[in-house]
Amino acid sequence: MKLVVITPNQKSDNEIASIIQMFEAGLETLHVRKNRFSTKELDDYLNEIPAHFHNRIIIHSHHRLALKYNLKGFHFTSTHLKHKFKLWWNTRMIYLRKPHLIKTSSHRRIPELYDEQKLKTDYCFLGTIFHNVSGELYSGFYPETVSAAIKKSGQKIYARGGVNEKSIELAHNLGFHGVALYGYLWKSSSPYTKYIDFIRFCKDKNIPIE
Repeated sequence: MKLVVITPNQKSDNEIASIIQMFEAGLETLHVRKNRFSTKELDDYLNEIPAHFHNRIIIHSHHRLALKYNLKGFHFTSTHLKHKFKLWWNTRMIYLRKPHLIKTSSHRRIPELYDEQKLKTDYCFLGTIFHNVSGELYSGFYPETVSAAIKKSGQKIYARGGVNEKSIELAHNLGFHGVALYGYLWKSSSPYTKYIDFIRFCKDKNIPIE
């Protein structure tokens, strides 16, 4: 399974330092989710991260910054997908210059995975999927339907929401292509330590994480 990290909406004091440490420890993909940031604020944020890590970053807003920085790709929110013409035009302009960028999106419910997709993406998030205390699937999600969607929807699906030591074994058994760490990290006073703890836990349980 692939492991990605999603940033908190609001910037925290030790966030950039923690992100750099995670990159140094091997993190391959960071989703920068700062939907309330202005273009300048997101620009300044990216500038705080060393340039040699930029190719591991996927941005959720102000996609045109992908033309300025050597980023990994961008994420499309439900708001982006509602504005079809603007979406088509902006992505066309960006991809003419940077065709290698990957695209991601999110889904809240299983049926959405079978709908005709407005935009072909490299992978998508599904969730909130797990209860962060019990580690079990949230109400409305069932092992049989989740596993079937992963196998038959034609999409690479990453589990989002409630991913931690209590839920990672279930995520692996269901066949998710990847998982996203979010609240598990950023609700801690030491996000980097939590990240390392999670990696070590997966290794101890022989859960393949990359």
